[in-house]
Formats: sequence, structure tokens, C-alpha cells
Amino acid sequence: MRNNSKTPQGRQPMSRDERRHVVSLQKHKQRKRRKMITLVLLVLLIAVVGLVLSLTVFFRITAINVAQSTIYSDEQIVNASGIKISENMFLTDSEKAAKKIEEALPYISDVSIKKSITGKMTLTVTETKAAMAFLEGEQYLIINPEGKVLERSRIISEHVCLVSGVGYTEATEGKTIVLSDLKASDGETVLRTGEKLLEDLVTAYKGNEEYLSGKISEIRLDDINNLEMVYEYRILLKCGEIGKLESTLKFAGAIIERLDGENPYYKGTVDLRIENKAYYNEGDFEEKSEEPSQEAVTDENGEAVENTGDAATEENTTESTSD
Repeated sequence: MRNNSKTPQGRQPMSRDERRHVVSLQKHKQRKRRKMITLVLLVLLIAVVGLVLSLTVFFRITAINVAQSTIYSDEQIVNASGIKISENMFLTDSEKAAKKIEEALPYISDVSIKKSITGKMTLTVTETKAAMAFLEGEQYLIINPEGKVLERSRIISEHVCLVSGVGYTEATEGKTIVLSDLKASDGETVLRTGEKLLEDLVTAYKGNEEYLSGKISEIRLDDINNLEMVYEYRILLKCGEIGKLESTLKFAGAIIERLDGENPYYKGTVDLRIENKAYYNEGDFEEKSEEPSQEAVTDENGEAVENTGDAATEENTTESTSD
């Protein structure tokens, strides 16, 4: 008698051949899965071995070259970097090495490090220059245009600008100077933070480079409402508010060009605290009043003119704003 019973799903039970076919498919899938796992493990093993070899055997530094000569020798630069021949190139921290060079050798402002698969490393360095100086006892503390401390020296170049009227709390060679806060007479109220004063100082120096041919010999930060700058040790520029410094220095450049055209040995004060006006006082500027000169005269339009009365300041204003 035929067994007509069905499976719980209502289907006929599989024949022996069907069961063999199902078992065969399952074994095939298992073998394929094992091969895939084996292949993945093999790839991972090869990758690990390759990584280990690259970090221990391959890609070692064989040469370190310095591109572009500086005041420092190639040996000094390489030693300062901390990079060694035979070290692994991939384990070398370029950013850290560059920072070490810039701090150990202050006259280097920027370092670019290029790696080659041949094992050669090239260090390209950019020099900075002495820009400003603070009097420190019997010597000078010299900084670059961005405020990085370069060195201490008993002498400074005539192209280095002396800074006065502000102190500093930290001045480590190779690092940015930390200026003291400018405080009110009560000793507590902060009128301007040291960080902001450094920004002002950098702005003043860059304005000097752009508009005054880099001929400013002194920057005075005693009064944030009346920044003063000395041009070629002979002309005191009363620049007024720091916030308007760029336009003031541009105007000052036109004024000085005019003055030098008339008398290249002119010595005195140029008061620029009133926008687009200049008051001239010839003589020893150290003894002049802090207020705008009462001797200045004006033309019929109310514009200030030189003490000699031969030209109006309005002409200089036009020059200073022209492209």
C-alpha cells in the first residue's frame, strides 16, 4: 500500500536522489565559504607581512638633502630635525621635524619636507629676517615680522625697528614673544591684551614695509589711542588710533614723500591724528607737545597747510588715496 502521508508543509517527502542533491549543494556552499575565508585570511596575512617589512626592512631613509642654503649649515638643519639615516620613512613625523627645526634654528620660518620612495628626503627651508627689537638691559631682544623671537644681541642692524612702550612676559628663542597686557594707571584694568598688542605691532611693521619703504626706526606703543612711529630717526609720526593705522600710514607715505622732495634732511613732527590732515612742526620732535600744533594754519577751505604756507594738505590727501 502506498504511503500518501505528507510533510508538515503539505509537500511530498524528498526522494533519495533529491536528498543527495540537497546535501551535495550544502557541501559545495561550505567548501566555497571555506575557500573565501581562507583567501581573505591569506590576503590579510600578506598585508600584515608587507606592513611589517615596510616598517622594518623597506622604505628606510638613505639620504637627507637640504634644498636652498641659509645662514645655517646643512648639518645644523638636519641635526635639528631629528631625522636619522636608516630610519623608516613612513614613521617619520614631517610636521614634528619641521617644528623642531623652526624652534632650534630661529632664523628659519618655514620648512617643507618631501619624501621619495627611493629613500631620499628633501628639506626645503625658508629664512626669516630680523625686523624689530626690544631693549633688554644692555642688549636687544630681536624678533621677526610675525613676532618670533630670533636672538639676543648687543647690536642691531639699522634696518631693525626698536619697539618701546610695551613689555613682555615670555621671550624664548624660536617661539612667539608673549607681550604684557597694557593696563590703566590703576594697575588692574586691562586696556589691551598682550595678544592684541602683538597683532598691532605686526600690523604697524607691515604698514611700515608697504607704505614707508621699511624706514621706520622706532614704534611706540605707550598709548593705544596715539601710536607713534619714528621715521629714519628724524621724523616723529603721531598716528592716532591703532584701528585706523593702515590708512594713516598710507597717508603718511605721501606726506613724507612730499617733505623729502622739498628737504631730504627735514627733521620734526608730523601729526596725523586728524583724518586726512597733517600738521608739521620742524625741530626736535622729542620736545613737541602731545596736542596738534597750534601753529598750523588752514587755507580758505579749512584744510591744514605747512608752516611755510606754500601748499595745502588737501593735495597730499589726494596723493595718498590714489591707486
